[in-house]
Amino acid sequence: MSSTAMRLLGLLWDRYAAEVPYARTFVQLSGGIFRNDHVALRTLARPGGGIATFERVFERFGWKRAGEYSFPDTHLEAIYMAHPDGLPRVFISELRAERLSARAQQLLSTLPEAPPAPEPVEALAEWFSAPPAPQESSLLELEKESQYGAWLLAFGRKVNHFTGSVDDVEVWQRKMREAGVPMKADIEGAPGTALRQTATHAATVPVTLAAGGTRPWPYAYFEIAQRAPHFDGFLGPQARALFDMTKRGTV
Repeated sequence: MSSTAMRLLGLLWDRYAAEVPYARTFVQLSGGIFRNDHVALRTLARPGGGIATFERVFERFGWKRAGEYSFPDTHLEAIYMAHPDGLPRVFISELRAERLSARAQQLLSTLPEAPPAPEPVEALAEWFSAPPAPQESSLLELEKESQYGAWLLAFGRKVNHFTGSVDDVEVWQRKMREAGVPMKADIEGAPGTALRQTATHAATVPVTLAAGGTRPWPYAYFEIAQRAPHFDGFLGPQARALFDMTKRGTV
């Protein structure tokens, strides 16, 4: 089971890293190998979907829900899943559209529901994919109320980020900057905190539009985390700050 689970994570990593050059830089600086702290996914809360969409998939491979979080100001809920064999954590967040305006709910209703997740691991990795091409006007309008919602219209079930586990987040923030990677201005969590996190800026990728052509949109960042021994969860305020790294114009 663990070997299949790792195969899935490896396939998801390959797809993600192909579009996020900052993740590849981290691996290069790590000598080609790195410890993955967690992978994060985003979704839209809806009957039969939302967090459960991804949770059911990872339960197949042994992950179990281990914590829950709420972010009222951004209308988000989240869980994380842990694996008994010590595999990377899975962090899944969902947007509660019913807390948004009627117009935002209408725009989000155009996001297709997820089809059943296939069993073969190679096909399953392909299932973590973008939705059909969105309307450019919908992206821009929804972004004004929920950048997370606009991200879902653009990228759907694609991985939001992977996370490198390090012993000293300050050292790695400096290494990445010296390598020319644009980084979050600060580190979430004071020295001595159970979890300290920072991230690269989001890599921008072209989103294919329904009317033809493309528009650049912030897709995914690479996160770096320093975790105290025996602390397995997440700290809500820090996670909240990192959601904003996919805003357009983030500096």
